[in-house]
Amino acid sequence: MARVIWGESTSTLSAVQDDGTMISSTLRRGVMGALGIGVTLQIILMLGVLLVGVLADTAIPGRNTATLWGLLFLGLVLYGVFGLLDSLRSRLFFDVAGAIDQRLAPRVHDGVSHVARVGAPDGDGLGPLHDANRLRAFLMGPIPSALIDLCVAPFSLLMLFALHAWVGLVGLAAMVVLGLMAWLLGRSAGQKAETLDELRPLRWMVAEESRRNAVAARAMGMEGRLRQRWIGASQEDLLAERALHGRSVGLVGAVRGFRLVLFILLLTIGAALAFTDRAAWSTALIAALLLYQVLAPVELAVTGWGDYTGARSAWERLNLLLRQMPLRDITTLLPRPETELTTEQVYVFAPGTQRPVVNNVGIRLAAGDSLGIMGQTGAGKTALLNAIAGIWPLARGVIRMDGAALDQWDEEELGKFVGYVPQQVELIEGTVAQNIARFDADAPTEAVLAAARRAHVHDLILRLPDGYETQVGRGGQLLPAGLRQRIAVARALFGKPFILLLDDPTSNMDGDGEKMLAQVMEDVCDEGGIVIVVTHRPALMHRVDYIMQLQAGSMAAFGPAGQILQRAEEQRVQALGQA
Repeated sequence: MARVIWGESTSTLSAVQDDGTMISSTLRRGVMGALGIGVTLQIILMLGVLLVGVLADTAIPGRNTATLWGLLFLGLVLYGVFGLLDSLRSRLFFDVAGAIDQRLAPRVHDGVSHVARVGAPDGDGLGPLHDANRLRAFLMGPIPSALIDLCVAPFSLLMLFALHAWVGLVGLAAMVVLGLMAWLLGRSAGQKAETLDELRPLRWMVAEESRRNAVAARAMGMEGRLRQRWIGASQEDLLAERALHGRSVGLVGAVRGFRLVLFILLLTIGAALAFTDRAAWSTALIAALLLYQVLAPVELAVTGWGDYTGARSAWERLNLLLRQMPLRDITTLLPRPETELTTEQVYVFAPGTQRPVVNNVGIRLAAGDSLGIMGQTGAGKTALLNAIAGIWPLARGVIRMDGAALDQWDEEELGKFVGYVPQQVELIEGTVAQNIARFDADAPTEAVLAAARRAHVHDLILRLPDGYETQVGRGGQLLPAGLRQRIAVARALFGKPFILLLDDPTSNMDGDGEKMLAQVMEDVCDEGGIVIVVTHRPALMHRVDYIMQLQAGSMAAFGPAGQILQRAEEQRVQALGQA
């Protein structure tokens, strides 16, 4: 029995686990380890430069072969250790990137699915995946090590001051100038990097649309216009790339030239100090080599500043996504629902807007009931089904199964009780059996066969080249549209769900398919399930117990199917008479 109900309710709050904090902790530990290695590497570099000074002051003037070979041995040992530690630091960042990527992987997948459910923004809808890849590539690249070397550069600066105050001041001035150049680059690169992040997915989206519509485009002479559309997107991407890296290329050239100028300048200053006996002859060589080494990571950092700003923006977006999609900690698993489904003052907004597409809908359906939803295009029929399935969030109100709000159920468990056939059916690349089993590797073969038989598609599957092991292709494109839809019905029936949601399920079916679907609806209700179908087919509407008519998102009518259909027929006849 079904009836309209009205009432207030509150959603149960779910526990939140902040992945962002744990990822930041992993990154912090990696940076601290890399910083310790960076300090050691800086000390080795300073010792190596001092060996050059000893060579210039002692070994060469004294023509001491033993000292020369000793310095060579020490140099080989020092730089051998340097190479090992540098590779260890790179491996450390690789491990950090891998740990963060593994931590992010399930959330990124959920984020991509979330974007697809609530409506993808401009681009290809894979923004979280692109951001995760960019963050991983940055951490595995050379820029993090260069930034660490910049942090420990003051040790070398102190050594320059120890050589002579003038040498130290030149080194300090050089680092200030280069830091200012990097800051100026960062100011201009940030916004341009965000623009590039927006345009690059758009380019791939345009190409994907052309691929998906290749047949229609060829038939209707649209290929040239689609090609121009893609070329336009590519040109915008190229212009943004040039704007981002054009200035950095100029700055990199300036930094390289500046390093060479400083090398000559410090040699000159050191020689001038040696002329007046205020410093040893080796001071010039030590100072020039040391500052040249110190400024090497600055050049690398300026070169990769665009990568840094891109990775920072990617992390900010990912962190925001993690906060918007907190993990739900549900420890009490509720039993399988078997009594009723209720919606209480349900409001649903269109994704990304504050425009309601479902307004104040409240119904109660008991086990064994079936409901047909009627309405014009845009009336909110699909939105209501998406809300009942837990796909779209509610703006207000609550949906309950056996008295428990949907957010009290674990999402994986809730999915076992719901069968859903969307308007646009797409199968997942794999076998027919895998699709029917919802890709549950532990699904019993008997359950897969039972679902196919309930959908009256078992015999059709057996006629396929490899039966249940037939590959369906990407999106199910290797199968006829009608068979795809029937397999989608079998997938919805897998595991005997309590609620079966059908959104225009006969769009690609013939008369036999429509009869099959009517029988499926009757079987589900006889077994104590609930069926909700969106359709305009009279044959299906005459098989349901109740009908809801939606108009602009609100219930215009609700009641027994016979009464609603009779009223609709009377209104149609009256309209014809007035015409």
